[in-house]
Amino acid sequence: MVWAPAPAIPQLHIHVADRFLSRARGLLWRGPLPPGHFMYFPNCRSVHTFGMRYALTIIFVDGQGHTVRIDRKVVPNRIVICWEASAVCETTWTPAQDAADVDLNLLQSSLAQVRVQSKTPR
Repeated sequence: MVWAPAPAIPQLHIHVADRFLSRARGLLWRGPLPPGHFMYFPNCRSVHTFGMRYALTIIFVDGQGHTVRIDRKVVPNRIVICWEASAVCETTWTPAQDAADVDLNLLQSSLAQVRVQSKTPR
C-alpha cells in the first residue's frame, strides 16, 4: 500500500490501496481511521464491509475525482456498488459526520494530487 499525504492540503491523508494485498485487506483488521484520513481504491466500483467492526462512510468518485454518491453509516456485512464510479474512498463513519459533511472540494483536490503522484515512477 502506498501512503500519499496530500502535500498542499495538510488536512487530509489519503491511503492508496493500489496493490492486490492492500486492496483485498482494505480496512479489515484495522482500527477506525482518524478524522481526515481516507482509504482510496482506484479502479473500483464496489466495496464490502464483511468482517468490519465499525460503520463506514463510502464516497464513490468518477474519473475526475468528482463525487458520484456518498453512502453514510454503512454497517458491517454489506456490499455497496455504484456503477457510475471509477474509484472509491472509505473513511470511518462517526456521528459527527451526520451533522457536518465531508469537504468534497478538499477531497477532490487531494485525490487529484494522489493521481498525479501515482503516475510518477517509484
